[in-house]
Amino acid sequence: MRSSTLIPFFAILYNYYADTMYIQKLTAAGLALASIASSGDTVSKGHVLDFAVEKCIDSDGNIRCTKPFPVKEGSCYRFEWSTNGALAHTTVEVKDAGSGEIVYYRDTDGEWKPEKNEIVYLDFKPKIWGQGNETVDYEVKKCDKDDEL
Repeated sequence: MRSSTLIPFFAILYNYYADTMYIQKLTAAGLALASIASSGDTVSKGHVLDFAVEKCIDSDGNIRCTKPFPVKEGSCYRFEWSTNGALAHTTVEVKDAGSGEIVYYRDTDGEWKPEKNEIVYLDFKPKIWGQGNETVDYEVKKCDKDDEL
């Protein structure tokens, strides 16, 4: 086959697989393998607005969820976060990146051991009525070996 006939063929093939979960699963597996962190290493870190508006990107373009990151079954992860604001309290929801289902929930900093390998993201829910739209600074680290659950 000539390259001029291969290009449309690959474009059609790519479009077919792009509409399926195939590429998503391959990407997730690749990310999981490529990002195995040792203890104490930061897995995810940054700041987002809290989930007062329940969308990862709101109509104003504000980011309200973390970027997805892989977790490994049986590994230990430590969550730490703080919310800007005079009277603020947020909880973290760990959600499956594929389905959006909550796989873990915490009210305070602490540790978690996933029950399976998966790609997850975090959102932070304001828990004080009338509060929200505050910046949350967060960090997820692998637990130190001595501190593991």
